[in-house]
Amino acid sequence: MGAGLAIWQLLHASAIVSPELLPGPGDVFVAFKEIVRDGYRGTSLGQNIFATLGRCAVGFLAACVTGIPLGLAMGTSRPIAAALDYIVQFMRPLPPLSYLILLILWFGTGELSKIMLLFLAAFPIVISGAMAGVRAVNAQRMQAALTLGASGWQAFRYVVFPSALPTIFIALRIALAAAFSTVVAAELMAATDGLGWMIFSASHFLRNDIIVLGIIILGVLGLSLNRLMLAADRATVHWRGVE
Repeated sequence: MGAGLAIWQLLHASAIVSPELLPGPGDVFVAFKEIVRDGYRGTSLGQNIFATLGRCAVGFLAACVTGIPLGLAMGTSRPIAAALDYIVQFMRPLPPLSYLILLILWFGTGELSKIMLLFLAAFPIVISGAMAGVRAVNAQRMQAALTLGASGWQAFRYVVFPSALPTIFIALRIALAAAFSTVVAAELMAATDGLGWMIFSASHFLRNDIIVLGIIILGVLGLSLNRLMLAADRATVHWRGVE
């Protein structure tokens, strides 16, 4: 981090990049104090952070609630997989922004269209991860459970689902990153708060210091969310690596 700040300050001081285009660390810190004190265009920094995190959380959780059960069902049942897999594989490589115009036409420019965009960014990743987790389960474990008298539901609950959890958590981390990286685009749709809105609004006024500040805050939040997911992974899948 210190090396990055030093390089940034060097680029700013040497004017390799115009100071108007690349504000220095000191300028960004001044902008940070200004926004903490006065807010930005009627919104506080906390309000913008919580608006961005709230949209991301709702879209991501909606993808988890729908995608994990569907993925588990697709991994368990060949007919369900045959019916849905092509749709999922079609959606997975599509850039989320390709849905943008349709979402605005269908849901307007309110919160629902923003959340749906984040949902669609995460959903194919979640469902694919859950399906892959089930299909990677060792068949011998299932056979052993059934041989010992477990019902199909008991084998799924105590063998399949725990064995699939490590892969599911990997998919959740990737899906959360995908949703979070799309949130700036979501907040370009007639938003009145959020970090993406703040960055876009600042670009109209050539406030590059606020733009850089917004990017730094987004980066810090992204790292923090990834660490939270890693902590949840370690706490939940405490048997990882134990055979």
